[in-house]
Amino acid sequence: MSTSTDVAGVDRPSWSRWLSSIGLACVLLIGVLAALERRPVAPRSADAPASEFSAERAMDHIGRIADAPRPLGSAAHAETREYLLDRLDSWGWNTGVRRGVGATPAAESPTRQLAAVSNVVATMPGTDPTGTVVLAAHYDSVPGSPGAADDGIGVGTLLETARALSAGDAEPRNTVTILLTDAEELGLLGAEAFVRDRAAALGATVLLNHEARGNEGVPMTFRTTSPNGALMEVLSHAPGVVANSAFEAAFEALPNDTDVTRFAAGGLHSYDTAITGGGAYYHTPLDTPERLSRASLRQMGRASLAMTRVLAGEDLATVPESGADLVITTPWGPIRYPRAVGGPLAWATLVLAGAVTALSRRRRTLTLPRTVASVGVAVVALAASGAAAFAVWQVALAVDPGQASVEVGAPYRPEPYRIAMLLAGLGVTVGSHALLRRGLGSAALATGGLLALSLLGVLATLTMPGASSLLAPPVLPVVTGALVTALMPRRWRTAQIVVTLLALVPAALLLGPNVLSAFDVGLAMGGTFGTLLLAIFAWLALPVIENVRSGSDSPRPRTSRRIVAVPALGIVLVTAVTATGLVANRAAATPPRQERILYSVDADTGRAHWASPSAPDTAWSRSLLTERPAVLDEAFPRLDGERLAHGPAPVAKLPAPELDVVTDRRRDDGTRELTLRLSSKRGVSGLGLWIDADQAAVRAATVAGRRLVVDGAGQDFGFVFDGAPGEGVDVRLVLDQHRDTLPVRIDDRGHDLRKVPDFTPPADRVLVEPVVTVTRTRTL
Repeated sequence: MSTSTDVAGVDRPSWSRWLSSIGLACVLLIGVLAALERRPVAPRSADAPASEFSAERAMDHIGRIADAPRPLGSAAHAETREYLLDRLDSWGWNTGVRRGVGATPAAESPTRQLAAVSNVVATMPGTDPTGTVVLAAHYDSVPGSPGAADDGIGVGTLLETARALSAGDAEPRNTVTILLTDAEELGLLGAEAFVRDRAAALGATVLLNHEARGNEGVPMTFRTTSPNGALMEVLSHAPGVVANSAFEAAFEALPNDTDVTRFAAGGLHSYDTAITGGGAYYHTPLDTPERLSRASLRQMGRASLAMTRVLAGEDLATVPESGADLVITTPWGPIRYPRAVGGPLAWATLVLAGAVTALSRRRRTLTLPRTVASVGVAVVALAASGAAAFAVWQVALAVDPGQASVEVGAPYRPEPYRIAMLLAGLGVTVGSHALLRRGLGSAALATGGLLALSLLGVLATLTMPGASSLLAPPVLPVVTGALVTALMPRRWRTAQIVVTLLALVPAALLLGPNVLSAFDVGLAMGGTFGTLLLAIFAWLALPVIENVRSGSDSPRPRTSRRIVAVPALGIVLVTAVTATGLVANRAAATPPRQERILYSVDADTGRAHWASPSAPDTAWSRSLLTERPAVLDEAFPRLDGERLAHGPAPVAKLPAPELDVVTDRRRDDGTRELTLRLSSKRGVSGLGLWIDADQAAVRAATVAGRRLVVDGAGQDFGFVFDGAPGEGVDVRLVLDQHRDTLPVRIDDRGHDLRKVPDFTPPADRVLVEPVVTVTRTRTL
């Protein structure tokens, strides 16, 4: 090989290698800094100016409401509602409680969920309103959890925002409403009742919803309703905002939901913002004020206050005609562009990638068959990178399943696993290049990768437009840079490297923040997605990686020992980091591990069961759940056929629920009309009732005054009602009865496992969402 030298006396291959190495390190540093730039920062002190948001002042409210769990029907729930009313009233807002009955849609589950809800509503009238700006959060928590994050962070944000708005000098043009919904944890029931009863009276509405799926991390606006052009315009100027259209598609795959689902169905134009880091604490007794990130609270609050002030002065009537935008976050804030541009952008990227291929083929740096093969290699390698990352977490779970939290399957200390997953995915990507470069050629692999990513971008615009925001924008500059370098004379080696490095900078700026945001969602899905984003960047950087490796266009010969040693070293490194995660998350080194246990006693048979949706993975849970998973509809009818690990339990002497007949008559059409009163004799507020379709077909049903839409044609009928008063709830049924008698299954549900005889909770563990159910059959 020729070793002509430049003016500095350094041979060109060595100079190329050093320039590529330093340049790639700088680009990676840019990506890391871009990811860290949007992370929450330390909050202001409580003596911040009255018109500004103070996380410390907001924390005072969270500490007040999150000193105990506040599920619907509990004393803490009622006390929280009174506290909210008192604070909002003291700042001059027009406050009140909107009571009603919320219900889930019939299509969501065979058993309908209902609740008596009490939404807290406070209003600041506008001077010349074009509509209403609504700030929303929910104030209930799941049983057993203080809910400092879920949704204390939302409640604290709303209260401090309301106080700051009251302290401002200017009165808002638009009406501003604080909406603290009830029974969100039971199925978004407060939001459903609000939309059904009040949404039409609001006029043009923009709603900001605040949520949590963990206790730290970047508040991400992961969902907006469409059209969203005006919403994105306001969002893009708010401080500290993180948003990405691709994550809206990812949210649909999560087993979680928020009140925005009901608000959007009611025609309210909405933002949905949440923190998702620290998912191991979600819905647990460990979701306490001292564990909630003040920095995350500050970032959420500053953005909400700023957006509210802007929206309070906007013409909200223009929102429905504002178009649809896609958005992706950069270190300087979200960049938005019309969704209609997404398709042409993706097609332009593909055309440019095709031009790179044609030009390189003309210059004989690659062949068409090898390039086509490289397209398939790139797709397989990217998929394998995500699979390798997923496998890291699955192996760690297989070794120690107890480290995963009950609700979202997250460990308390995910950082080592994040590093191991990224290393595994990166190793697969770079390793694929190293193994195949001699057979296919580096140029074909790099160009095939550009074609593959461009094709995926086009496919995304056709099937999932939001996802295209993480493909075309980062890939287009790299494709453009590849075309420019392909047009340069080969002797312009340094210029080619510089152009390639500069083209990678936008990809680092766009992909870096989203790698970190993806990992906040969790390791299984979020970690796999974040690793895939890193793998995309690595494939885009293949020309630079090739320069770092060889410093020339010609690959150096490698021995078989080296071929084996490099991947072996990578496996050892990933294994070592994964082992570090196992050590960091061992039982003795973390907050208490979690268990979920359900209890049911049948008042008719005197049989009782322990059960859990999760397989037992500890000595304690195995001692209770001794039987193989099975459907226990008689013991747990509200779970609609879910398979449960279970075992026999001691019988608690708890009074059974009651079902009294108020009226019973035959109608002219031959149907039977029943008015019943369902109540709990042990003072719990959760009640349920079920009728099998082979016993009767329910034609109409009204529960606590709320009429339900029923199928009436061969489907089982059932409902659960939470927040029932002491005297119970009235139920009116019209049904075609198939037999002389009508068996009706009923239950009541509480959460105090201390009622179970001889039950001793594990000393080193916490119980998540405990349930104590009493069932019986009443024949009518």
